[in-house]
Amino acid sequence: MMKKVLDAIRSRPKLILFILLIFLIAIIILLCSVYKIKSDYADLEKEFHAYENRFELLSPSIAWMNTEDFLAKQAKYNLNYGNLKMQIINQLATAPHEKYGFYFEDLNTGSWIGVNEKEKFMPMSLFKIPVMMIILKKVQEGDLSLDLKVMINPEDLDDRSGNLASKGAGYEITVRELITIMIQESDNTAMKILVTRFITEDDYIDLIGLVGIFQSSEEVNISPKEYANLFRSLYFSTYLRRTFSELALTILLNTDFNSQLPAGLPSDIQISHKVGMGITKGYYHDCGIVYVPNDPYLICVMGQNTTQEKADLMISTLSRITYNYVTKNFKEE
Repeated sequence: MMKKVLDAIRSRPKLILFILLIFLIAIIILLCSVYKIKSDYADLEKEFHAYENRFELLSPSIAWMNTEDFLAKQAKYNLNYGNLKMQIINQLATAPHEKYGFYFEDLNTGSWIGVNEKEKFMPMSLFKIPVMMIILKKVQEGDLSLDLKVMINPEDLDDRSGNLASKGAGYEITVRELITIMIQESDNTAMKILVTRFITEDDYIDLIGLVGIFQSSEEVNISPKEYANLFRSLYFSTYLRRTFSELALTILLNTDFNSQLPAGLPSDIQISHKVGMGITKGYYHDCGIVYVPNDPYLICVMGQNTTQEKADLMISTLSRITYNYVTKNFKEE
């Protein structure tokens, strides 16, 4: 058998040489592709190094803390939030004609409370966070680049929220910029471009399966408790890798809408959050992670049958009540 193979090689040396050359070229292309993907990811890691030195917006348990330290720290916390729930109930009772859902979760222990936390609301612009997460997942997997430039088409323009539509058709913008203004300015044009150009039904199914969130239609209703899954996923980096979870939370840290949850907090307390508003339908939501030192927590308030002024007052008050309770009652021993 070996003799026949050697005879075949001797009889057709040029063909064998050609095959070996093609094989070598294929190996070189494959190695270059792998290097390019690793290089792009390394560049992204380097770019966000200032934010992720210890992944400051992620859970210490997955960012930097070892298991022993985490368990020792967790053991020091109290789990009683009954009094906080009563304060929230009393505050909501001051607006009997408005509908609110409230959810709170201690991110150190997983303890939570809720008031109407399973009530369903239209998500409105809260839908933009899963869009961001899906896009970042594609970047993470090397299927998309944050620096890719996209041209705005006439059918992309939507001036109901945000200012990108004013740039007009023909304007070029990067994926990175689209994500940022979609979240920070709640821009509808940016969301429409990302959804129509890069997102498929399978992407939503993947997100739903790993995070446990609503389907792809903005008309689908969701509860505060369900929506909290998104922020919990980012905090514990269960859907995205740490670099991209950190990036998402960093973008959410700098939104333009601060009259609700942030208004109830001291100015030096960071909050990664997203609002959702439907002015004509009376929907006003704000959900996010409040980074109280050593005591981060998740809070989500959704409102219906209300106005901007009333919702700002109610949600900021609920935020202040929650912050005061956490900081006054749950210090480490």
